[in-house]
Amino acid sequence: MDPLHVRLVVGDPDREDVVALREALRAAGHIVVHDDGRALPPGVDPAADFVVTEGSAQPTPESLDAAEARHIAAMLRFTRGNKRKAALLLGVARSTLLAKIRRYRLA
Repeated sequence: MDPLHVRLVVGDPDREDVVALREALRAAGHIVVHDDGRALPPGVDPAADFVVTEGSAQPTPESLDAAEARHIAAMLRFTRGNKRKAALLLGVARSTLLAKIRRYRLA
């Protein structure tokens, strides 16, 4: 499975909990970037799979449907389009995943 591209949107990237999160994600082989203008490594899609924010500092309003569609799309990228694996990781039946893919037009 491909590594995830995680974007951290935080006020203080050197804060202890942020550093611990960044290091844990990197140790697992994921690509972690900050909104600091640095270039992404070659071959990394500029659209982040996940965005981690400080909820109280920078709220990211999003509908539940939009969040679900984004999460399903990220899981499909993570599993390289393998819907059976994606359904297993998401904890839903394959038929439910297929219905949501059609609903959100993720095909």
